Amino acid sequence: MTIWIDIEDLLVHFYSTSRPSGIQRLCFEIYRELWRSHTDEQPIRFIRHLPNGRDFEEIYWPDVEQHISSAVASQHAAVEPAPPPVASDTSAPEPPSTPPVSSLRQWGRQLPADVRAPVAAFVRAQTNSGQALRASVRMARMALRAQRHAARALLDILKGGRRCAGLGGGGALMPAAAPVPSPMLQPANDDQSAAVTVPSKIVNGRPIQPEPGDVILSIGASWPGGYYAAMIAAAKEQYGVRFAVMIYDLIPLNWPEWAVKELRRQFIDWLGPIIGLADNLFTISNATAVDIIAFAAREEITINVPQIVPIGVTFPDRTPLPPIQFQPYVLFVSTIETRKNHILMFRLWRRMLNSLPRDQVPNLVFAGKIGWLTQDLMAQIENSSYLEGKLKIVESPSDRDLASLYQHCLFTVFPSFYEGWGLPVTESLTFGKTVAASNRASVPEAGGDFCVYFDPEDMSDAYRVITQLILEPERVAVLEARIAHEFYPPSWADSAAAIIAAVESGAAQPVDAMAVPRVASLSRTD
Repeated sequence: MTIWIDIEDLLVHFYSTSRPSGIQRLCFEIYRELWRSHTDEQPIRFIRHLPNGRDFEEIYWPDVEQHISSAVASQHAAVEPAPPPVASDTSAPEPPSTPPVSSLRQWGRQLPADVRAPVAAFVRAQTNSGQALRASVRMARMALRAQRHAARALLDILKGGRRCAGLGGGGALMPAAAPVPSPMLQPANDDQSAAVTVPSKIVNGRPIQPEPGDVILSIGASWPGGYYAAMIAAAKEQYGVRFAVMIYDLIPLNWPEWAVKELRRQFIDWLGPIIGLADNLFTISNATAVDIIAFAAREEITINVPQIVPIGVTFPDRTPLPPIQFQPYVLFVSTIETRKNHILMFRLWRRMLNSLPRDQVPNLVFAGKIGWLTQDLMAQIENSSYLEGKLKIVESPSDRDLASLYQHCLFTVFPSFYEGWGLPVTESLTFGKTVAASNRASVPEAGGDFCVYFDPEDMSDAYRVITQLILEPERVAVLEARIAHEFYPPSWADSAAAIIAAVESGAAQPVDAMAVPRVASLSRTD
């Protein structure tokens, strides 16, 4: 039995960026471990889609791994380390310094009213102008980046057309000679948003010919395009292969307000057929398994019992790194989007600044790229001058940035409304840091007894939990001691081993329709 691993989603993702998202990071790590498990008795091979949307071709994984790893490792740090302390010299005079904002305000209040008002208006206008300019620059950079991605996509369309026509470039009609470069990923001269240059080798440029009983494994995001279910159905009928697929969550289906409309349509069209085709149906949490069973029961789809795959952690190397400048701080690692509930942390920190002495309120750090449906949140952040400097955003941090941020934070927060797993929670625990986390969906599965939990829709509950950790550092110390002694970081090797064991044992048993639990699509642990 050969396991054919479909990595099309990974290639498409790195076509436009050099930074892995949650799903792509998980896939990349598991692919590496699956490749390492390759033996003559259990061959592991990797495939991608031919442009005709019907067939797969084999691709050389070590080449893909090498180039993606090199590109990710070469990312420039977005966080500057704190400068070294300078020894004081009482014999030298102090250099003049810029007056603090509070002193300027006191000076402004002493001006006559007919001068004070226009001065205040001038300062406000200058501040608003600066904020607008920063927003315009950011939008211009996003537009330029999108144009570069569109140009690369157009080039890929042209080369894909040549492949379909058999005119070269690694096409289906090329002779089975030496491996040839794939045109899927093109070079880019962008900065941190540059696509990864992956001259991945096609093994022979022809559709694969799997044997009956082989397995096609898909653990990436395979819903875009609308053709995948038909592609798998044809492969099962033609070759007698089995099919294994990973489902991460049902967010576009159950919570459409957190997804764009087109994504929801694609996801719904994909989900029902794909879970019905799956001989092995994998999930990353019990919460997602319950949601899938409930969905299948509503739609009267016969499925096999979902099998939960343990999720590893990406940061095995925890070499101490220099601290960053804005200490002390509480860390929130996540793409900035509505579902992750950044607005709760923004309002909670505003409440702390209004009710506690400023020097007792640590900085709040958002570490992650800015995602969709965030215009209102970003406007509030800018209008508040980033909570008067208490809020820091580290956009699209590198792995080194994240490691430094985790190492030197007071603790982390994760107030998400819904997760398939909650990878930042287990990452935080791996660095020995506790988490003030949402009590929804799978998050308590990721955090176990090493975190403190709150209702992400209850500001008072969240405020109580988080301020207690800030004002009672001894409570944090107790939790960190427990993490150090009792938490064992999961590994990606465990994830790969679980997948291989499941597919080797054959198809799972169908769900007993009479035993399907009546559960809400949003599970909760108190």
